[in-house]
Amino acid sequence: MVEIRRCEPAEVGELMQFLERHWQAGHVLATHRELMDWQHRAADGRYNYLVARSKGGIQAVLGYIPSARFDPRLVDRNVLWLALWKVRSDSGVPGLGLRLLSALAGTEAHAATAVNGINLAHPPMYRALGYQVGELAQHVLVNPGRRQTLISAAPDWQPRQPAGDETSWTELGPADLEALPAEPVSAPEVLPAKTPIYFRERFLRHPFYRYRVFRLRSTANAGGLLALRIAEHEGRRALRIVDFAGDDAVLGSSGAALERLMQSTDAEYADLWSLGVAGGVIEASGFTRIDPAGATVVPNYFEPFDSRNARILCAFKRPTAGRFQAFRADGDQDRPNRLGDSP
Repeated sequence: MVEIRRCEPAEVGELMQFLERHWQAGHVLATHRELMDWQHRAADGRYNYLVARSKGGIQAVLGYIPSARFDPRLVDRNVLWLALWKVRSDSGVPGLGLRLLSALAGTEAHAATAVNGINLAHPPMYRALGYQVGELAQHVLVNPGRRQTLISAAPDWQPRQPAGDETSWTELGPADLEALPAEPVSAPEVLPAKTPIYFRERFLRHPFYRYRVFRLRSTANAGGLLALRIAEHEGRRALRIVDFAGDDAVLGSSGAALERLMQSTDAEYADLWSLGVAGGVIEASGFTRIDPAGATVVPNYFEPFDSRNARILCAFKRPTAGRFQAFRADGDQDRPNRLGDSP
């Protein structure tokens, strides 16, 4: 008999051993307790992992990250982001993985379920389960004042120049975000919803990455909030724009502001991975969309550095109509892959 339930505090060590033995030896969530706690420990002390147990121990696990974890006021627009999902090859229990997914629906209130970074072979499975499948587009904006060494450009590649000088970017600290109105910055029809407190808790309180949060304002639109961080390889830098919430139009007039930020941080380029942003908006700031199968390579992985293009597929299921947006930091796509071991 198999029992499915939330992971209790006393079981987290066994959960991490499961990941080490049955998922990937040395995986950061198998070796670093502080990251496991920050990403998956809930306010009630339990962990946002479903575990399937039998007399032989843990047989399967399904991790998830509720968006309302970063602001409980988002409970009515909560999105459950699936994370690590694994069934032991020797479990001998047919359909155990789907039983975990079915059990997740009853764990807490949510407006949608989603997963960011699915296996490229899995879209048919998610569609069969009623999910919509999309692919995040990678756009890049080069710093015209900096030689490109991280990007491996095709001989005929001609990146566009930064454009648009109608948007002001103001960096915000925790107190600044606390002082902003508490309601979602996202439009009412957009999921996942995000508030200033969400940006504070998700980014400025991160224990390992140093994120920066900016308020984007323009007289022509409602503005928004944006999170980014610097990624480095051998002293060379790139700006990774990892999240945004607000009026998409403000992204279309941000090229000049972003160019100034690249210059001040000595970044070679900025990139943005997104799904569900209004067509043509990102390009209006001078971004160029990268073909993952093309000859120009803009690396996605820095831990370790991998000079190859990548693809990020996203699947989501929501019961009501509306617009779904995903960025790199949704789910567990933007997390450390290398940290020292911890007990």
